[in-house]
Amino acid sequence: MKKKVVILSVVLIIIIVLLFLIGKSLFASTDSSRIKETDNYSLTKKEKESVIEKLEEIENVSSVKIYTNIKIIKIMVNLDEDTDFEQVKKISNESLELISEDNLEYFDVEIYVSSKNKDSEIYPQIGYKHKLKSEFAW
Repeated sequence: MKKKVVILSVVLIIIIVLLFLIGKSLFASTDSSRIKETDNYSLTKKEKESVIEKLEEIENVSSVKIYTNIKIIKIMVNLDEDTDFEQVKKISNESLELISEDNLEYFDVEIYVSSKNKDSEIYPQIGYKHKLKSEFAW
């Protein structure tokens, strides 16, 4: 009887240790160096203002907001009514020229374009620019 209890205890301890190791490997934190690098890169106030001014050249723009989130620059463009999408694409790509090369090589850029027109067949649109690319993919 004592042997069975000892064997059962050892098996139970082994199972607990294995579960702990498996859980630790599944929930291990990723490399935090990516987050630490953000201290070296940031969008300046001048860059933000320049990009906002450029995007406000799009017809019917009601608002433009820019946020940064670790390694992503997020741009929100709201339109009062539908606007020619080709114009939006052109000006969006031109706005990238107003961001420093260092920032463009570090940050990915997402642009969200929406219209107050709820029945719009064109909008919302999302553009994405990877840090290694030169323009948005829609």
